[in-house]
Amino acid sequence: MEKVTHDALVGKTVLNSQGNIIGVILKSMRNNSSGEITSVIVKPSKDVDVQRYPLSNGGVIIVPFSALSSVKDIIVFEDPVK
Repeated sequence: MEKVTHDALVGKTVLNSQGNIIGVILKSMRNNSSGEITSVIVKPSKDVDVQRYPLSNGGVIIVPFSALSSVKDIIVFEDPVK
């Protein structure tokens, strides 16, 4: 994916590869040395099965940045089918 800023990600809707809404990006996490985004924190949609995704203690979904692809105003999470 092209270089993206924190501000460009926050508030974007995240879909899985099947087109279902996972949630909305709350913030991004960066590598302290390089400054590159390593993951995003997603507030899950009330309809999403959160058991499919890695959750933090706060109940948010942690998505590796490398698993995202941009599609205009939404972000697609290329999650593996379980």
